[in-house]
Amino acid sequence: MICQFKRLIYPRSKSAGDNSYMIAVYRPCEDVLDSAGRTLSEIKVVGYCLPTTEKLRYDLQGHWGRSAKYGIQFEMDTFREVITPTKEGIIAYLASGQIKGIGPKTAEKIYDMFGADTLNMLDANPEKLLEVPGISKNKLEKICESYLASRGARDIVAFLAPHGITPNRAVKLYREYGSEAMDIVRNHPYRLCELAGIGFLTADKIAASMGVDPLSPERVDAALLYTLTDAETKGHLCMEKHDFLRQCLKLLRTEALTEDMAAARAARLLQSGQLISYGDKVYREATARAEEELAKQVVRMLQSKVYLKKGGLSMDLTALEGRLNLSLNEEQREAVLTALTSSITVITGGPGTGKTMTQKALLRLYYEKHPSGQVVCCAPTGRAARRMEEATGVPATTIHKALGLMAGDDGNYNDPEILDADLVLVDEASMMDIYLARHLFSSLPDHSQLVIVGDADQLPSVGPGAVLSELIACGKIPVVRLTRVYRQGYGSRIATNAKLIRNGNLSLEYGDDFQLFESSDLSESAKIIEQLYLQEIASFGVDNVALLTPFRKKTETGVDALNHRLRDKVNPPADFKSEVTQGKRRFRKGDKTMQTKNFEDINNGDIGYVSDIRLDNGEFQITVDFGDGRLKGYESSDLEMLDLAYASTIHKSQGNQYQSVIINMQCAHAVMLVRPLIYTAITRAKLRVILVGERRALCMAIKRTDTEKRGTMLAERIRQLEKVRI
Repeated sequence: MICQFKRLIYPRSKSAGDNSYMIAVYRPCEDVLDSAGRTLSEIKVVGYCLPTTEKLRYDLQGHWGRSAKYGIQFEMDTFREVITPTKEGIIAYLASGQIKGIGPKTAEKIYDMFGADTLNMLDANPEKLLEVPGISKNKLEKICESYLASRGARDIVAFLAPHGITPNRAVKLYREYGSEAMDIVRNHPYRLCELAGIGFLTADKIAASMGVDPLSPERVDAALLYTLTDAETKGHLCMEKHDFLRQCLKLLRTEALTEDMAAARAARLLQSGQLISYGDKVYREATARAEEELAKQVVRMLQSKVYLKKGGLSMDLTALEGRLNLSLNEEQREAVLTALTSSITVITGGPGTGKTMTQKALLRLYYEKHPSGQVVCCAPTGRAARRMEEATGVPATTIHKALGLMAGDDGNYNDPEILDADLVLVDEASMMDIYLARHLFSSLPDHSQLVIVGDADQLPSVGPGAVLSELIACGKIPVVRLTRVYRQGYGSRIATNAKLIRNGNLSLEYGDDFQLFESSDLSESAKIIEQLYLQEIASFGVDNVALLTPFRKKTETGVDALNHRLRDKVNPPADFKSEVTQGKRRFRKGDKTMQTKNFEDINNGDIGYVSDIRLDNGEFQITVDFGDGRLKGYESSDLEMLDLAYASTIHKSQGNQYQSVIINMQCAHAVMLVRPLIYTAITRAKLRVILVGERRALCMAIKRTDTEKRGTMLAERIRQLEKVRI
């Protein structure tokens, strides 16, 4: 049926989510008769991803149906654009707004250069557009991506939409597999599990709809691999073999499948190298290689020779203390001396134990002994690096920037650059996952010394692994623990209570710098949080206040609900503030935002502010300023990487410090209430902690230590490699 789009019935706005079920009205471009033989002037059409560009004609494929509410309607399965092969028809298509970056003037220029061959050129050699005046490489990329989405990926977008896969993700799938994409989806649906954002259950649903045998080897193999991939999202690198098989069978939900059958398929994957076995543990190939490589790099560093000796250094350190009017305790002195006389050292301690002063003394003494030495100070986040630089007086940067790491579309990094460094000092090391740690260690030359500083009692990294804990546990690396709390005056209760919490002691000290507002009602708690947040940002500024909560989407005090509640208070709408809406996402100029995926030089967890929103040919671009000269542009397809950041999860706050931290603690969040979580939350604060919620929830979190130990064998691998070396 050839027709033109007229208007939407549902959803009401084109920006309300292009992966949703849609109802629209179209005008037939040919005679369409109803059951009484009357010509229809309008037709109601239902389906996923309906085409909604007014200037184009579409050939809709599908069938007629009947709705109790709308009566006779056309149920669309797929569509194609109908482009009249004339100058007017081709220019109308190019300038329809369907292709980003091409307006009426550019459309005319393109046709004037390529004529009737324009569409063939776009399909086969789109790079020829660079010959058109005014089309840059950046503009070409935008045009190609948009054209791909509107034509090349059209069928796969329509096919996957009923299964809950967004058009943006479907287009990425098409870019990954090209012309083979539809064949892969239809004949090898479990390969979709290879793509981020499409899990086993979605692929399994698609496979079932096409009649794939529940006992097929391809299905079992995909479930085995996905079981480990899913475990990695929870921080594990590996699983115990029997637990691995049981979890896989739970995922498959097929009674006819036995553990022996799953084990037989796992054996095949082990033979092919897709799975790796180490003792009684099973890994995916990528994680096994990362852990093995890190262990080898650690042992390589341990073999490095260091020529300074503690004896002479001790007197030099005493003299330095006198000149700088410092008074280091024995633990701090031991940390400095060990770091400067060892190839690798770990310094660990809670808040207020003098980690910063220790780093400062260490760097001063190092420069005295090595005036021309190359020092690299770094941390996992930009905020932590800036704090490190302010405290030590030595330039600091992120680990990613120091190593020249840039993330691609898949979130994976390029190989790191070799560091030109004699001493590398890393702060907030509890945030390093297995992949970042591997990159760091492999970038160090043999003569480098590495000092790792962090709080081992905090939550482990968001990514897989427990690197800091495993380096401490291996028993081969010198570890110095700072235990004496120094922080005095306002804010001192934070350090005192952190130590109490770490020891499971419920007798916390309260005062102006450590407060509890009790409320068991979620709605009332949200109101209290709003009042306190506005009060705190008035005192300290929005950059220096954090609002932390365990859950993202659940309850009125989850991250999403609080972000929407607070945004209009902190950054209210105004005529001079442009804003855009896409589905449930709305961004306004001035909004505080967080990056949720590694991309180029912007890292997961980085905070920025929307500095500009521009509309171009019906499409928008949001520019976010992340500081340090980093500006990142987002189009509609990129918005899944961006969230509001007035509130965040406790996990996302790691590595950051604030003057004031507001923490929500409710029994409704019981599944998340564990000691490392509350310890991490309160140690984000320098001056004030404000708890809102139930005292019972706070006590529950302090008492619960039953956090699942992460599946990793890094410490064991280091010990075994050291045995071989000896």
